[in-house]
Amino acid sequence: MTNKNLISNFYVAFAQGNLDEILAYVTEDFIMHVPGKGLNAGEYWGKGGFKKFLVNISSYSGGEFLLSVPVVAVNGDVIYTREEIIMNRKDNPAQKWTLRFIMHYKIKDSLISEAWTIPMDPEVYDAYWTPGSAFQVAEKGESTIDAIHTQPAEEKIIENYNIVNQFYHFFWKNDLAAMSKLAASDFLFTVPGKSFLAGKYRNWSGYENFRNRLISDVAGDKYKLELDSIAASENEVFVKEYIRMNRNWDAKVHTSYVILHFIIHEGKITQVNDVPVDSMTYDDFFTKPNSY
Repeated sequence: MTNKNLISNFYVAFAQGNLDEILAYVTEDFIMHVPGKGLNAGEYWGKGGFKKFLVNISSYSGGEFLLSVPVVAVNGDVIYTREEIIMNRKDNPAQKWTLRFIMHYKIKDSLISEAWTIPMDPEVYDAYWTPGSAFQVAEKGESTIDAIHTQPAEEKIIENYNIVNQFYHFFWKNDLAAMSKLAASDFLFTVPGKSFLAGKYRNWSGYENFRNRLISDVAGDKYKLELDSIAASENEVFVKEYIRMNRNWDAKVHTSYVILHFIIHEGKITQVNDVPVDSMTYDDFFTKPNSY
C-alpha cells in the first residue's frame, strides 16, 4: 500500500468515526501533537493516547462533523494535508464552527508514526475548545474538493517543488530580486496570531516589510533557517522550517518551527501562509516585553 493510499484510507475511517479502524493505521509508539490552550491541547502517546484524543472530539462535539480534505502532498514518508472541519459543540449545537488545519504526518513501516495538528486560525481553534467562549468565524477558505481520491498531475508537483526550492535557494543567497521574480504581482504573505509580526503583507514590498521588521526589530546577532521537510501537490507546497535565532533583547538562541504553506498558480507563488506549529510559543517569542 502506498503512503497516499494509507492516508486516504485513514481519512475515510476518520470521517466515518470508525475508532478501531482509525487506530489500525497508527503505530504502537504513535504521538499526536495538538497545540494551544484549549481542552484538547497536549501530546497523546501510543494508541491509547490517540484513542483518548478521538474520544475527546466525539464527547465535546454537538453531533455535527463534516470533514473536507482539499489538498494532500506526499514526499516519501512525509505527508502534509490541508483539512477543513465543520463542527458544533454540545453547549450550543446551533452554531457551526469552521476549523482549518494543516496536518503533518510521518510514516514508519507503512503506518502513521507521528502527527501534528497545526491550526491555520489558532484563535478560532482555541475558542472552539474553550467551553463558554464566544463563537468565532474563521476566515473563508476556498471551495474544497476531496483530494484524497484524486490523482494530481505529477509534472505540476515536480514544477511546484522546484519553484519552492528555488525560492529558498535565493533566500539563502539573500537575493531578494531573484526571489521576487518567483512571486505573482498580487503576492500575499500572511502571519496569524497576535505577535509583533502578525498580519497580512501584500505584494512583494509587503514581504520585504515583513522581513525588515523581523531583522530590524526582533533578530539578534544569530539567525539560521533550515528545512525539516517539504512536500508538494498540484497547486500547493508545504515546508516545515525551523529557525534558530536569538533576539535583540535576549542573547539565548531559541528554535521555532513553522509551516510555510505556498499556493502556486501558473508558475508563480501567489500566497505564502506562515503558520506556526505552536502559535502560543511563536507569539511569545516574537513579542517584545513591555520593558523594552
